[in-house]
Amino acid sequence: MSVHTMRLALGILFLLLAAGIFLRDWFIPGLGVRFDPLRLNLGGFLALVFGCLNLAKWYVWRSYRNEIATPVRTPLQPDPSAVRNEAPNPELDFFAQDRDAAPDRDEPKHERRF
Repeated sequence: MSVHTMRLALGILFLLLAAGIFLRDWFIPGLGVRFDPLRLNLGGFLALVFGCLNLAKWYVWRSYRNEIATPVRTPLQPDPSAVRNEAPNPELDFFAQDRDAAPDRDEPKHERRF
């Protein structure tokens, strides 16, 4: 088990423990009579802090790992970041003169007869 999975598991465990301590009278009535309620509340608070700390460390590492991951593209597909959605510059269209000077296709061609 990796450290990151252990942080997630410990974070969840500590949060469940804190919830159990804070809701002890709802689960087991009279439990606070046998034990010192101040110490139980302090233990619940520490469990809550440790649970949040472990989950925060796990989340920071997960976010960092996803950020540094190389985006994978399907092979032979164009790069979507290279596509520009702007119209071509007419000043740089060097074939426009050839299209303007070319005869229309609908006109009859002169045939050579020998």
